[in-house]
Amino acid sequence: MKSVRLLDYITFDGADWQVTAQDGALLTLTNLSTGDTRQLSVSDLLTADSYTADTPDRLPDLDSVAVLDTLDEKTRKHTEFLHRHVYELVHGILPDNGDTQVPRSEYDLDNPLQHRLDAKFAELTGLGFPVTQRSLERYLAAYRSQGIAGLVDSRKVRHTTVAGRTDPRVIALLEEEIAGQTNLSTGTRSRAIMRVTHAAQDNGWEVPSRATLYRILRKLERDRSPFGSATTRRSKSNRPDRAWGTRHPQRPGELVEIDSTPLDLMVIYPDGSSGRIDVTAAVDIATRTVLAVIARPVATKAVDAAVLLARAMTPLTLQPGWPESLAYSRSILPTGMLPNDAEARAQVAAKPVIVPESITMDRGRAFKSTTFLSACERLQINLTLAAPRTPTDKPHIESFFRGLRTGFVQHLDGYVGPNVVQRGKDPASQAVWTMVEVQNLMDMWVVGVYQNRTQEGLRIAAMPKRKLTPNEMYAALASVAPQASVTFERDDYIALLPVAYRSIQPYGINFDGLHYTAPELAEYRGMSSGLPAPASGKWEVRYDPHRMNRIWVRDHVKGRWIEATWVMNAQVSAPFSQDVLTAAKRVLTRTANQLAGKDVAEQINRILTAPTTTKERSASKRSRTAESSVPAAPAVEVTKADLALLTGGEPPTADLSPSTPSVPPDDDPPVKPRRRAARRVDEDDFF
Repeated sequence: MKSVRLLDYITFDGADWQVTAQDGALLTLTNLSTGDTRQLSVSDLLTADSYTADTPDRLPDLDSVAVLDTLDEKTRKHTEFLHRHVYELVHGILPDNGDTQVPRSEYDLDNPLQHRLDAKFAELTGLGFPVTQRSLERYLAAYRSQGIAGLVDSRKVRHTTVAGRTDPRVIALLEEEIAGQTNLSTGTRSRAIMRVTHAAQDNGWEVPSRATLYRILRKLERDRSPFGSATTRRSKSNRPDRAWGTRHPQRPGELVEIDSTPLDLMVIYPDGSSGRIDVTAAVDIATRTVLAVIARPVATKAVDAAVLLARAMTPLTLQPGWPESLAYSRSILPTGMLPNDAEARAQVAAKPVIVPESITMDRGRAFKSTTFLSACERLQINLTLAAPRTPTDKPHIESFFRGLRTGFVQHLDGYVGPNVVQRGKDPASQAVWTMVEVQNLMDMWVVGVYQNRTQEGLRIAAMPKRKLTPNEMYAALASVAPQASVTFERDDYIALLPVAYRSIQPYGINFDGLHYTAPELAEYRGMSSGLPAPASGKWEVRYDPHRMNRIWVRDHVKGRWIEATWVMNAQVSAPFSQDVLTAAKRVLTRTANQLAGKDVAEQINRILTAPTTTKERSASKRSRTAESSVPAAPAVEVTKADLALLTGGEPPTADLSPSTPSVPPDDDPPVKPRRRAARRVDEDDFF
């Protein structure tokens, strides 16, 4: 409390003053150094930060007026009993009857204080209350100085410390031992006690009993779990040592989080082996809309960040190769597991396309792509780096990954669980899905299920009790803070793809061992592009590592992108990734066939439908146990004419008989195309 009275000496505004006059609420201050006067209102003086009274506050301290509410029931009744009798000693009447009560004769204020004390001592003794004359005088003095708080048994409100009388240096050793548990394998408290005891004894410090050390150790642990699960301990150590802040973006795209994580799912790799894949996703915070999600094997590459940005701003139906990839997945999966074209287009159209204004990402190499950084700079997207090893800087994308695991991944064969404790006996033997199928299923789960699922954090002031879906939240925010509806066109999407440089030959372009051609390339055969290093006269080529059926060549002369298709694209059953192509070439290298065109197409088809190598057969046998048999699709025949087109030679004039497969013969019967016994991907399956 602050107070001021006439003739008080005070310090105000960096000078010493005396209150020399008062006119209502207006005070006159006289400077003790210069003699100048100054008039100031009482309220302005008392609320000024520079005001300090030279004398202690005359008003009582109110910090302990609520002390009764902090006591246990027995102590409170004892204190109230004392207060009733001491109050009568001081005021002559009991505290609960007010001024209308007639004081008892022995406690009349006209009587001397010692007479009243003697009467109260006799009364309390007669009631059986243990009290002495001296203690009664102490109660009276404490009440006058502290009020009712002075009557409380001090043992009931005494503040104890964690250390007590233990040597502070021993406490420091315990704190150091707890902090050192973060990256160690989980041990017991006895190990920590033993280390601290030996360290203290080596320094000649007094060590308390083991029971005391255990008691202090448990108090020092707090919620850090130093002797619990190792993953929990490391997770808690990542929490920032400061107050947590929250961000509440109010516009779609105002804040977007990007991150990568290993997916808790074993899939079949292109070479037939099984393993986990990484998922890279972008989530808008205001609406919780998933802008895009990409699956990659083992580790996310730097080029995926740029491809992710391209897919985030391009609807699925407009992405080159996506309709063909979806049609292929629909052909090998049970009827109805994926929606038809009309329903898929409706679900994709309902998902908003959001332009990011600011992106929060971690410091992983996947997000250091120069194409990604340049695209963000060109689109005026602000980039914010999260603190190292601090997932709390990106809580919303971490929440999406948990929802992806519980709402989608755990329902698929090959699910491995979030940790070793929750892992099955052999999830690798249950792997039946390929990356292409997982990507397509995940895309449709996002647009069909996740975007239409209510979330706790999506509420608006107009309907505070109703949880909204990401699509509904976008519609609500867009009506209040509309943004320009933007979507990438074909050329914008291609511009964010990885870049390479190739020359244009008479047969087209040789890219990664495959020949791509287009009628528009004919006029540039053998011609230099005129580009300096690193192109050195070659032509700029863009490619999608997830769909290698076509590439795009920049026509610098006419300012356009030329789409070049693989010459044998008609002979493959579906769009294939660069990983599938690498696996196919690895098989051909082992069989000394190099890159014969018929073999490349045949190997790609085989990997997409029925693996046949040792690893591939084991994966195929595992998958057949979970599949329903369907009639095999007719084999694709590759003619010598096709081979000649691929290698750039002249087509033969005779003997156009179909070529035979070059894969070594196998004792196993031909593997039929896979069709799994599964259900439609909708909300009933995952919730």
